[in-house]
Amino acid sequence: MQDFLLVSFGAVLGANIRFIIYKRFEQINLSSSSSILIINTLASFFLGLFFSLLPNISDYKFSYQLVLFFSIGCLGSLSTFSTFAYDLFEAYVKLKFLKAFTLLMSSLSLGIIALAFGIFLGNQ
Repeated sequence: MQDFLLVSFGAVLGANIRFIIYKRFEQINLSSSSSILIINTLASFFLGLFFSLLPNISDYKFSYQLVLFFSIGCLGSLSTFSTFAYDLFEAYVKLKFLKAFTLLMSSLSLGIIALAFGIFLGNQ
């Protein structure tokens, strides 16, 4: 039951952070696709940073709980894969193949680069 609660509390935190960031981007008239791209890239960066810092925590039980709360709960909820998938599908249905391809490649590329950058910074 404790594992379930850790993931749940992390998910509540991550979803609320995503909502706040998304609304801020909406206020400056940033498109939905761009907002999702930035939020997912940010979550990838923090995931890389988190996992590079995790070995410094010696207590296995404590690090396991951090993984549940932060990476699965919070960052899993912060990243918005379902919205990303919907945006890709919507572009495909509207026959905007270049937009769909650009969104796919930029999301994957930026996510991997952000993850690697987070790992790099965490290992310094």
